[in-house]
Amino acid sequence: MNNLLDAFATQHAGQPLERLDRAQRQPLPAPAYTLPSGALQALFDLRGRGLVSAAKRNSPAATALREAGLLGRFGGASDTATTIAGIVERAGRTLAAERVDRSGTTTWSCWASGPDAVVRTAHDDTETIDLLPFTSAVARLVAWSGIEPFWPVADPDDDESRVIPDDVVDAVVAGRQVDPPADAGPVLAARWREPWSTVSIAVPGSDDGLPLVFMGSASHLRIRVDGGSRLQLVPSYWVFEALPQLLERSWSTT
Repeated sequence: MNNLLDAFATQHAGQPLERLDRAQRQPLPAPAYTLPSGALQALFDLRGRGLVSAAKRNSPAATALREAGLLGRFGGASDTATTIAGIVERAGRTLAAERVDRSGTTTWSCWASGPDAVVRTAHDDTETIDLLPFTSAVARLVAWSGIEPFWPVADPDDDESRVIPDDVVDAVVAGRQVDPPADAGPVLAARWREPWSTVSIAVPGSDDGLPLVFMGSASHLRIRVDGGSRLQLVPSYWVFEALPQLLERSWSTT
């Protein structure tokens, strides 16, 4: 078979499907600033020269901000820091996401004012801050979410109406061993053994959102129901299209 085709997916789908593994696991761009947790809040607290105590100016977050060139010796903000703070304060659009995997929970926040945006991620005791165009921020969110090229190949007789208890989803995401459902077909059983992660993307102040579950690169829309969640297998291009649609729906009413 042509080595550009995915033999497994082609066999199950009954049509030629290209290999996508060469496009996976691409590294994220390095953030502009990697700082201790609370650094962005410290930037707001410390940017007024002489208005804060020496103890606050010498905290780990404040020290990191000075070393990064965002604050001066006595708390004065650099031009870049002033721009960051101004965008967050004037933000007309906001976007938030949460990713949970075996390493724990990471949050992603974006504030946009005009064409510019500030993006913050936080995990454990570290946060990153980026200043970039808003269009790039949305693209960065897609990459950060771990959405990878994926062709959906399901068992013909698999029942997608199956409800998986949320505690089972949480356990598998955390890396604990949980057997697949007894009636799972071979394709679902294979996906089940991959590392899981959950990603939830939302516009603050909106009831709309995009909840996802990934088994390896296999993407699923997470549909909450009584007793747990239904996991609807979807191709990655559906996810790529769903995010802009979410933003359009949410921001068209503001």
